[in-house]
Amino acid sequence: MNGLLHTVVAPLGPVALLLLMGVAFAETGLLVGFLLPADTVLVTAGVLIAAGALQLPVWLSLTALSLAAACGGQLAYLVGRRLSRGLTQGKESRLISPQRLELARSLFDRHGAKAVVLSRFVPLARTLTPVLAGVAGMDRRRFLLHNVAGATAWAAVMFGGGYWLGALPAVSRHLDLILLCIAGASILPGLATLLRTRRASAPSA
Repeated sequence: MNGLLHTVVAPLGPVALLLLMGVAFAETGLLVGFLLPADTVLVTAGVLIAAGALQLPVWLSLTALSLAAACGGQLAYLVGRRLSRGLTQGKESRLISPQRLELARSLFDRHGAKAVVLSRFVPLARTLTPVLAGVAGMDRRRFLLHNVAGATAWAAVMFGGGYWLGALPAVSRHLDLILLCIAGASILPGLATLLRTRRASAPSA
């Protein structure tokens, strides 16, 4: 294990778990999923804990991250409910017309539960789906059940996958390189989107 990495990360202790929970919560709860790579953060945390660079209890970390992610989803859902009340009271919206609102409600009536769970594994959808569920008026209990299920499954896959990866001897011996690869992989989708946008906006010859 790299000594410098251990020196930087190890002293964080319980504070690291609070920071991780903040990222898991904020991605959906504060609608900043466009900026915070929560997937990468959870995988990295799992790697660091398994490799011994970060001293945190595994099950406590997994439970706390699942709870934080679920709370973020619930807050985003409440934001959507508030927006929905404004729309039903006759306030105009350029983005959500009455026809689109009715279509969203119809879609969430049929596929809402599946969307809430599966969207957890798609970065942009993970941020927007809880809000849309609130706007569409998805049943509170139904959303709560599937939001918790999706958040728990997402945390288990991302954090658990990182932990499994970090437990491999080859990974713990080359921890810096592995973390660099994870960080690089996390920015590739953003770079690809940026390149596609530039190409689409570039004037044709």
